[in-house]
Amino acid sequence: MEPVYPAAPLEASKGTGEALAEHQQLLTPSPPSYDQATSSPALTTGPAATPAPTAAPAQHTVVVVPGSIYGPEPMDIQCPYCHNYARTRVSYRPNSRTHLIALILCLFQLYCCVCLPYCIGSCMNTNHYCGMCDHYLGSYQRK
Repeated sequence: MEPVYPAAPLEASKGTGEALAEHQQLLTPSPPSYDQATSSPALTTGPAATPAPTAAPAQHTVVVVPGSIYGPEPMDIQCPYCHNYARTRVSYRPNSRTHLIALILCLFQLYCCVCLPYCIGSCMNTNHYCGMCDHYLGSYQRK
C-alpha cells in the first residue's frame, strides 16, 4: 500500500487565482476518457439483466384556450372546466362601441335608428359559454 502525502502548499510567488487553480487540479482526479467510459464490460455467461417494470406516470392533457381563438359564431371545443366536447353557446352583449354608435345616431337626430346597433350582432361582443356546463369560456370583440 502506498503512503498518502498531504497536498502541496500554495506557492507565494504565483497569483492567488493561479495557485488555487493549480492546487485544485492536484486534488481533483481527471475524469476517464471517452474510450474508457464506453468500453464494453467483460462478457458474462448469466442471463441478461432486465430492469424491473415501473408504473408509467399519469399523463394529464392540458388544454390551453387563449381568448383570441373564439369567433363570432358558435364553435366546437373541449371545455377546460367539464372536459366535454360541445358546441359553444353564444350570447351578444353591447359594448362601448355599440353605445357610441347609438349616441352618434342621436346626435344626428336619427332617433328611430338608435335601436339598430343593439339589434345587429356585428355591433356587439360575442360571449362564448360551454354547451354542457354553461361556464363562461371567452369572448370575441369585433375591431
